[in-house]
Amino acid sequence: MKRILTFILCIVMSFMFFGCSTLDKIQQIELPPLPTAQPEETAPPETPQPTETPAPAVSAETNHVVIGISRSTNEFYDPQNGAVKILTFSYDTPSVVIDNNEEATEAINEYIARMDETYITGNDYGVGTSEGMNLLLEMAQDNYYVAVQEQIELPLEFASDMTVRTKRIDDRCIDLVYTNYLYTGGAHGNYSDIAYVFDASTGERLTTEMLAGDISGLRTYLTDLMLQLVEENKDGYYSDRLSLDYVGGDLNTALSGLIRDGAWYFDSEGMCIFSTPYEIAPYASGIVEFHIPYEELSGHIDPRWLPVGYAGDGRLSLRPVSDIDDGSVEVLDRVAVSENGTELAVVADGSVSQVTLSKVGYADVFYETSQLWACSEMKDCALQILTDIPDGVPDLMLSYIESSGTVREFLITMSGEDGSLILVDKNSIQPRG
Repeated sequence: MKRILTFILCIVMSFMFFGCSTLDKIQQIELPPLPTAQPEETAPPETPQPTETPAPAVSAETNHVVIGISRSTNEFYDPQNGAVKILTFSYDTPSVVIDNNEEATEAINEYIARMDETYITGNDYGVGTSEGMNLLLEMAQDNYYVAVQEQIELPLEFASDMTVRTKRIDDRCIDLVYTNYLYTGGAHGNYSDIAYVFDASTGERLTTEMLAGDISGLRTYLTDLMLQLVEENKDGYYSDRLSLDYVGGDLNTALSGLIRDGAWYFDSEGMCIFSTPYEIAPYASGIVEFHIPYEELSGHIDPRWLPVGYAGDGRLSLRPVSDIDDGSVEVLDRVAVSENGTELAVVADGSVSQVTLSKVGYADVFYETSQLWACSEMKDCALQILTDIPDGVPDLMLSYIESSGTVREFLITMSGEDGSLILVDKNSIQPRG
């Protein structure tokens, strides 16, 4: 990765060093300009049938992709004395850099900026979820006054939260899966996922219509595969979640309706098609997912969207930053997880693909709570991290994909023998404390 990319990424990720913004700062933000006009519609070129189109050859040079995710949190308190929190408004902002492709980089980041603007202002710009921080603040203030004046026991803290994670990041596809959560009183909040998949070569968002030349045939094929998954009912997953009564006895139509923009993404193993709560099952069932392996997709979707494989059989290791200060290892990027703490270097010896840095929690098993950084490939380079390392349960995880397609997940923790920093397989660690 060239120094220019490293310099750009350092600027992008430096946002993570700053604390949460106040309402005054948010109101003064000059939001990114929206497009002044929609491009004139032209007839799209005819897409060749996937079965007749050979997969493009893999070039010797691939364009690496890096995604940094920064978080903004705004907390507001009651207008009476400022003692009671009445609203938390938070959101993730991914920033994408595609090596040697400024046009695609700009297109994706402009799309992300419009989604942020939609979420913050509540105005509908055609992309993203429209919540509106000022509108929610007014609702929260009204709710507080009603509770105080009427002496009613009401939940006083409203919340709006938008998080993002990536499931696939390479020189063909980049996906961003957003989870939106909203609580404005009642027994529980509402949440939903929406996926955005981008063509890494152009920065254009992929639509369902772009998956295949015969979209009607693909829809029928995918619906049949989903029905097959329900029938097989592996581990009882679907029998615990789906009921024919809930979909009026017509599961075929219900599942076919899931094949739409925003309700699918690609990951390391295939395509995931998913529902929203209440759509095909009760709220308690959550988001119901259907995973279609790439082997089943081959010959049915355009081969441009199939992965070409994962590079190398390298490995990741932790080293003190002093080990790489001499410039012997290229520093690809720097991530500040906390304002203070330990500086360490994650070094890729050889090549590893789909590297992700995440925050994790623990409840009988470790689970990802948020993503912080991702890269399509690291090769003989390092990621520098500033973070607190807890004495007890680890809270940071590194993952990557081996050339075989196996996902490896490691927790950043300390050795019980000498206190040195080590990577431990997620499935083998025994939490302390």
